[in-house]
Amino acid sequence: MNNKKDIIIGLGETVITPKENLQMHGFGRSQVATGIHDDLHSRCLIVEDNIGTKFVLVSISIVELNDAAIAERIRSAVVEATNVSRESVLISCTHTHSGPEVGIAPIEYQDFLVAQIAESAKLAMENRTPGRIGIGKTVQLEVGKNRRRLLYGGAHPDPELIVLRIEDLLGNLRGVLFNYGCHPATLDWKNRLYSEDWPYYAIKGIKEEVGSDVWVCFLQAAQGDINTGYDSLLSAIGADMPVRDYPYIEYKGKQMSETVLEILPKIEIGTDLDVEVKNEYCNLPLRKEFPVSFEEAKENLNLAKKKLAIVENNPLYKGSKKLDKLRTEVLSAMQTFELAQDFYNGELKENESTELQVFRIGSIIFFSLPGEIFSEIALAIKKQSHFKNTIPVGLANCRWEYMPTKEEFIDGDYEVDGSKYSPEVEEVFVQSTLKVINSLKIKEKV
Repeated sequence: MNNKKDIIIGLGETVITPKENLQMHGFGRSQVATGIHDDLHSRCLIVEDNIGTKFVLVSISIVELNDAAIAERIRSAVVEATNVSRESVLISCTHTHSGPEVGIAPIEYQDFLVAQIAESAKLAMENRTPGRIGIGKTVQLEVGKNRRRLLYGGAHPDPELIVLRIEDLLGNLRGVLFNYGCHPATLDWKNRLYSEDWPYYAIKGIKEEVGSDVWVCFLQAAQGDINTGYDSLLSAIGADMPVRDYPYIEYKGKQMSETVLEILPKIEIGTDLDVEVKNEYCNLPLRKEFPVSFEEAKENLNLAKKKLAIVENNPLYKGSKKLDKLRTEVLSAMQTFELAQDFYNGELKENESTELQVFRIGSIIFFSLPGEIFSEIALAIKKQSHFKNTIPVGLANCRWEYMPTKEEFIDGDYEVDGSKYSPEVEEVFVQSTLKVINSLKIKEKV
């Protein structure tokens, strides 16, 4: 039995790689898988204090959960495996673009996925032991880049890397969790092998130093405008980028593992920890106006297609940047047109109810991000939080939409043109999340 200075920690991991070659997900031109480069995983962390309050945090290596029924099945299965409340379970997707499209996968894989995620939670429950957790923070300037600002240097707005060190009561290392915002989509649409992308090599590099029996988990942060350094529109049209191969993701993973390993020995372990869970809902505003009329959107799309057709039929432009640029213009116009259809057909509601989850271990805070949120939004929450150790958890539960900052609606482009949110969504989400975070008890130490 643990004493008041210790918490109980459970760690679990299972493989969720499909046994079949399924349709992959993440790019408009994603292909059917032909094999496995490295396994996909479900990794579970359970933390319980001395009065029995606990939470379950699960990181799964898929791009997103965009099917509400499957997401609810997963959460219910984890609840059953751990005997905790639904509000105490947070499922986060790493957002690898080299995994299966779960929503259209055969029922056999969906059943397997649910069972394996639940099994990772069950394993975490079964191996719970008294332990301690410490937190360290540094910056990683090279892995993630602001893909919307590459022409301006591409600096990550929030390059903070947060590392949790998990030990038993004898000081033996049991687990490492690292939190950072960046798309694991370095491999492009031509890749046909299942992979966790650069986090695979990051985890591999860490385990090579700390031991293969140590649980190591990547927890996605805010990554809506962050990848490893390529234009999102060019990626979406399938522009040729030879650098996006396995040697490159190994290089990016090594950059991350080296930074994690540098800070890991310096982390001080916290004591006298307790656990708190808060769960609320807020209404996020959707678009109340649209920048162009439906007729303008349709006309702009037709014009973009005509301009592309002229160049596309000219062999002189094959493989040119001009051709790529015109293809991106068609994609952007298509996004605007499709969203204009929804807007003018009245399919967008006034707002959308969204779950906000906040977990606390001592003075460490985890807060959920419902989808692909721009890094600047999570950074605003971190800066205004009453807690110095505030950790964003990306692609939480069943949400996947891009949430841009207010100022980015002026520039438009890939992540904005298809967003159903109103420009006011940033302020509503930030203030709603801060309200939940700042209602928690304040602990002076870790």
